[in-house]
Amino acid sequence: MKEQLHRLADGLAGKNLQRFLLRPLQGRKSWRRWLLGVAVLWLSLYLGWPMNRDERTLGRTHSLRITDRNGNLLRDVPGSDFSRSQPVSLRELPPEFIAATLAAEDKHFYTHFGIDILATLRAVWQNLSAMRVVSGASTITQQTARLMLGEGRGVWAKIHASLYALRLEVHLSKDEILTEYVNRAPYGNQNTGIAAAAMCYFSKPPSQLTLAEAALLAGLPQSPTGYDPLRHPALAHKRKEEVLRRMRTNEVITEPALTDALHQTIDAAAAKQKFLAPHFVDYVLSELQRRPRVENLPPESQRFLSSVSSPAEISTSLDQPLQQRCEQAVEQNLHRLRQQHVTNASVVVMDNRTGEILAMVGSADYFNAETDGAVNGALAARQAGSSVKPFTYAIALERGYTPATILADLPLNAQLSTARPDTVSTADTEENPATAMTFIPRNYDRKHHGPVRLRQSLACSYNVPAVKVLEHIGVASLLERLRGGLRLTTLPEDAAHYGLGLTLGNAEVKLIEMVRAYGVFARHGRFLETSFFKVQPEPPQPFHPATAREAARVFTPQVSYLILDILSDNAARSAAFGDNSVLRFPFAAACKTGTTKDFRDNWAFCVLENFTVGVWVGNFDGTPMQNLSGVSGAGPILRDAVIALSERFARDVSFQKANFDMPAGIRIVNVCPVFGERYGSGCAASVEEKFISGTEPKAVCQIHRTLPLDARNLLLASDTTPERFKIFRAFECFPPEYRRWAVQQHKPLPPLAYSPLEGSTESSQDSAQRSHARRASPDRASQASAAWIQITYPKQNMVFSIDPHLKPEFQAVMLTAAISDGAMQPAGDKNPPTGESRHEAGHKAGDEGRGEVRWLIDGRSAGTSSCSPATQLWQLQPGRHRLEAVLGTVKSTAVDFTVVK
Repeated sequence: MKEQLHRLADGLAGKNLQRFLLRPLQGRKSWRRWLLGVAVLWLSLYLGWPMNRDERTLGRTHSLRITDRNGNLLRDVPGSDFSRSQPVSLRELPPEFIAATLAAEDKHFYTHFGIDILATLRAVWQNLSAMRVVSGASTITQQTARLMLGEGRGVWAKIHASLYALRLEVHLSKDEILTEYVNRAPYGNQNTGIAAAAMCYFSKPPSQLTLAEAALLAGLPQSPTGYDPLRHPALAHKRKEEVLRRMRTNEVITEPALTDALHQTIDAAAAKQKFLAPHFVDYVLSELQRRPRVENLPPESQRFLSSVSSPAEISTSLDQPLQQRCEQAVEQNLHRLRQQHVTNASVVVMDNRTGEILAMVGSADYFNAETDGAVNGALAARQAGSSVKPFTYAIALERGYTPATILADLPLNAQLSTARPDTVSTADTEENPATAMTFIPRNYDRKHHGPVRLRQSLACSYNVPAVKVLEHIGVASLLERLRGGLRLTTLPEDAAHYGLGLTLGNAEVKLIEMVRAYGVFARHGRFLETSFFKVQPEPPQPFHPATAREAARVFTPQVSYLILDILSDNAARSAAFGDNSVLRFPFAAACKTGTTKDFRDNWAFCVLENFTVGVWVGNFDGTPMQNLSGVSGAGPILRDAVIALSERFARDVSFQKANFDMPAGIRIVNVCPVFGERYGSGCAASVEEKFISGTEPKAVCQIHRTLPLDARNLLLASDTTPERFKIFRAFECFPPEYRRWAVQQHKPLPPLAYSPLEGSTESSQDSAQRSHARRASPDRASQASAAWIQITYPKQNMVFSIDPHLKPEFQAVMLTAAISDGAMQPAGDKNPPTGESRHEAGHKAGDEGRGEVRWLIDGRSAGTSSCSPATQLWQLQPGRHRLEAVLGTVKSTAVDFTVVK
């Protein structure tokens, strides 16, 4: 019959077409014959018209199967009809199931032409005799046609399905039709197709079904609800026995096989649906909905995604074993931190070579509504803290800074000009003092460390030097690099809004974008978009790592290397984190932490050669944690995640190297560890420092010097000091701005004055000459001993604002004053005073040089400070205030300023 249908379709061309159209017009009953000819022509066209791909997929719905890079199922997302379905080929089905399906539905499937005439006639007779529908005669081909067309069970629907069944028989083989049937048939409980049914009821693929299980499933399509093995197990088992007996009747199984299958105990149970890496899967689904044509997919996947409404499978970049280890790290560490009011954490692991996301933990518990567990912390915008500093220093290195550049970690007034109390500006406050505002950056340890090399400043995450560096390179430069080169999407405001606080993390960032940004350093300064999935055509294949795409240049390879080298220098960060912190690894690992104000956010990042790991810790409701820093909060989770990564990819080169590969254009020079200049003979030690070629220091260290002293008073020996009284001692000769800090640190500082003593005897002529000099220049001594004091900050009529969101103790102004004391000379002056001036200098150094400055605000004492230099920290208080500074009997000119709420 199938050959006859083909011959009928062949009659569409040449003379046959002419005969079909003209012959019916001849004779007395021409109109009847003409109608018959039209019907035959229509049927010929309908059956013979080629079946394209769209028609083959007609009515097909697949649930979206999302897997990790190794093919492990993460989630089976129901299709548009809310059912789960996965395609399967006949080769993947056991012969017992195929035989059971034919026995249950259509034993003559391989012999009829799509319609079983005898079965149809028998069904009609049985239904007429019973005056109701008691038997059906639909073949598997007809059922497949109805499933493809989505037709109901009416008369016309059956006619349409029968015609379409004939069309299927013309264009498809029997195996192809049977494949369509087993993938479209309903098996109950929102399972379409045998693959979904086997997983749902028996938690196994269909290839592993036993004979009894195959018979039970094969009997379900006749009445998926009535034979539901979960709700009606007795009816389901009865139907199973019926199918098994039909198989024996059809002689496709033996009697012993029948007996064994009838006695086999089957415990069908609804399998727990997999819901792994929930935040990551949600992210994949949202990206599919947001941009159905994903830019970073290969062309073949692009075409496949645009050709079907519901792709069968999406293979993602996620590594489920690593994901599970990261989830355990979050759970275990948050349990340890729960007493410090910590409820959530997020982890992202990225492959630096391709931008693929290997792990994404969005929260501690996706299903915990009390802690907003469904929120994906990897995508949430949170304040960055110190995690922005490496990018600030990278720009500085581009502009001539070196890892040995000395930065002053001293009390700092950073002036801001802004319309809002919580924003920062680099505007010139000298020209508009009425609008000037101030914030005082402090280090996490509440200490100042004097002169620090850039390497130490970044490794220890000191705040004051970072602000000074940003002030030099410009807020706009950093903001442009963050938004442009590194593509952080959460920085909508202008530079004036963020101000110098940008490098301290007053802006919001996303964890996934920060991981991507840190990965730039491992890629020698090149930016690469993240990649996390690709749509799979049928049959699906495992995820294969993508080749590295062309990436935009953000930093030079030399700058990127120096940042990695600094952040992986355990010795450089030991002053802040200790020698054996959680950031120390047995392989090259560049680590950076961050903590925001009031401990609302913790960050920790680790860059390896081929991987980058990022961690955020905090509370989604924004409440602060209790005294928890990045190294103690996010740090342990980071360490566990990195160790898990090293165990998962133990053979990767990232875990075989103790240091990052040094690019061309880097030079190593021995420098003084205190002041970063070339190692000199007076330096107690030296360290190796790395420089971009051409930026290495030229000068030899002048800080460590051996100076002559007068043994009689331990002041500097002058050219008139007798040799027998000279002794030599080593000192650290810091520049003036570091002197107060050095005194506080008990550094071996040289005296500031020269010895007034000369030889043991003195001639009358010498005495007369000195007396004549005093009379000839009466103002010289008075000028040498005169002193004055002037307030340098704040300036007249400045306005300060109190931020309602900051703790009061964090809002203060640094009062500063300049002092002139006449003849005091810095150590090493090449023109030391002689005669009387030396004596006056010694007197000054011994008396007023050790005096104190008294600070008065509104006439009341605001504290005292030493003279070198004169500074005092005063907590802001609302109102109009008058400031005065007093040195001995000398009082400064008063300065008026205002503090507003």
